[in-house]
Amino acid sequence: MWRALTFVCLWMGAWTCVQGGETSTQPQPDAHSPVHASAMAPDTLADMPLWAYGITTLPQPGDTAKPQDWGRQFNPAIDRDEQLKPVLHVAGSSRTYARIDLSDWANAVDWFPDEHAPMPDVVQHGSAKLGEKKRACAFCHRVSGGGRPENAPIAGLPVEYFLRQLDDFRSGRRRSTDPRKPNVPTMIGIAQAISHDEARAAAEYYAGQSGAPRIRIIESDRAPPLQLHGNLFVATSNERTEPLTDRIAEVLDGEHEQFNDNPHVGYMAYVPLGGIERGRAMVAASSAGAQTAALPAAQSCTACHGADLHGLGPAPPLAGRSPSYLVRQLYDFKTGARDGSLAPLMKPVASRLSTQQMTDIAAYIASLP
Repeated sequence: MWRALTFVCLWMGAWTCVQGGETSTQPQPDAHSPVHASAMAPDTLADMPLWAYGITTLPQPGDTAKPQDWGRQFNPAIDRDEQLKPVLHVAGSSRTYARIDLSDWANAVDWFPDEHAPMPDVVQHGSAKLGEKKRACAFCHRVSGGGRPENAPIAGLPVEYFLRQLDDFRSGRRRSTDPRKPNVPTMIGIAQAISHDEARAAAEYYAGQSGAPRIRIIESDRAPPLQLHGNLFVATSNERTEPLTDRIAEVLDGEHEQFNDNPHVGYMAYVPLGGIERGRAMVAASSAGAQTAALPAAQSCTACHGADLHGLGPAPPLAGRSPSYLVRQLYDFKTGARDGSLAPLMKPVASRLSTQQMTDIAAYIASLP
């Protein structure tokens, strides 16, 4: 497990191997949306699911995000020459990479190029308009589109939905309830720079990706101890020693000792006992047209996202997605941080959900094939 922790830090780069609470006086890009969550007083966010945002403290008035780095990020704790040696391998791949390659924002590591369609340049290297500060889509969202708990799984998204999200980022209508979350202003900057052709190329590429492997769900009353690196929780042991009642612990799959940005390595999520069934019951009741305390009958999950929650038309698929991401988005809809063109469809649902109900629904949806 400690080897996994080391390689996660190598991939993330030295800039993220610090505990949360990152604040900065750096301004964020202009927003054109009304007052949103970043302007809220902490007492209005008392129920905020901190674990879903990869934080341990509530945001405070005036908090802003620390800008993310770009280019190749050397880890000062490791000899520079050692980081340049092509010594990394993964099972089944003939390719070799250096440690520094895992921290190169503009060159996504691609262990298995024969397993996917050719990557558009914007996916593998980033938007041309950003020049030396460009960031590859696949650096964060991975070649497969599966993403990581602190960002979005974008594999299999309808092209129209994908492009609409870029529009929402560009206009400032998609933000985060935690104004310290650094990848949101990064996405705003990318959305403002990316060309129409680049955006469509990325959307069409990721629409055809599976995001495999699927997240592995474990129902338990306990989870391994976690350590926060940037906005990503990492398990420091395989032993389940920490109580798990009102949160989900989503971490790198403990069956693998090394990460190396291997697309064959996924994540697993420890979810509270009974959470999957409670979530299923809420979704099923709403889909059957029953009015519940959590979900209004007129706002069925399946009406928009399909009977199996695999998506319907321009509505995105939800089944098997990261539970951290799902809860984060529900809460962002609830606070108004997400205020895009389709937000009016989600706000009546999210506004009625407690954080515990969001957690249970996410546990159920993440468990679906």
